[in-house]
Amino acid sequence: MTSADPVSSRRDQALDWLMRVQQAPHDTQLRAQLAHWCASDVANVEAYGKAERIWRLTGQLAPSTAAQWPPAPAAKVVPLPTRTAPRRRWWLGAAVAACLLVAIAPTLSVRLQADYRTAQGETRDITLADGSVVQMDSDTAIAVDYAGSHRDVRLLAGQAFFKVMPDKAKPFHVRADAVRVTVTGTAFNVELRPGGVGVDVEHGSVRVDDTQRAQALASALSAGQRLRYVDGLVQVRSFQPSQAAAWRQGQLIADEATVAELVAELERYLPGKVVLRDQSLGEQRVTGVYDLRKPEAALSAVVRPHGGKVTAYGPWLVILSRP
Repeated sequence: MTSADPVSSRRDQALDWLMRVQQAPHDTQLRAQLAHWCASDVANVEAYGKAERIWRLTGQLAPSTAAQWPPAPAAKVVPLPTRTAPRRRWWLGAAVAACLLVAIAPTLSVRLQADYRTAQGETRDITLADGSVVQMDSDTAIAVDYAGSHRDVRLLAGQAFFKVMPDKAKPFHVRADAVRVTVTGTAFNVELRPGGVGVDVEHGSVRVDDTQRAQALASALSAGQRLRYVDGLVQVRSFQPSQAAAWRQGQLIADEATVAELVAELERYLPGKVVLRDQSLGEQRVTGVYDLRKPEAALSAVVRPHGGKVTAYGPWLVILSRP
């Protein structure tokens, strides 16, 4: 066996993965398997990146892939290098592999617990046994427990909008980490956020508790009120009820939100990991409306006013920084 054999074999494997993904672009299990293969060896990341470039140059890249990674003129796309200094090539490959592992591990854990889940860019409506409806956002997972005198839904990842059928004998609970939202009949959005939970009420009212600390966060959060519980701190603000769960219309509405908060929300709509390298950039405040159907372009629009730039290393790694 010659030394070229392993290289040829790895190239063939990469092309095989690429063709399988092109044939089934929405198969989340297949993409998870591909990510695992890439993460197992830095050379696999390089081989797959090279296969994608060859495929693109020969005009064979399917439109489905372009739709999942929409081009943004403001974003600089840097292909994985094939001929660079060994140290830099190792660093970049290791970074991509590490990001793949970070992205995959929580997904696999959530998948084992979830009754329903969505992939990146996918939304889904679920009608529960009592007629209540759950609208699930991108990269969201829930577990449902209807038994006896209770109706419980656990939000495992992402965010969801709930339209609850009234039943005073069976309160409806949404649990997100240690937070429990209790209702009898109303419409509201619950979101798992970095370090905490967000609750927006469109109509009706809900009670919000921290069950771990046995603490009431809001005894009656009513229509047009928004609660944010992050790092143990409670903030309640007013908003237009019509803007509740704006993601259902493909919009991300920011009102004096930090860049870091918006990055965390937009990351759910991208296939890979987004790294914010500048802490001061992440602390900047932003107000605006962004298109969730074009998440990379939205990232550029968020950071550009503060001197930030977006650099994408293929679909798996996006770095936000300032010169």
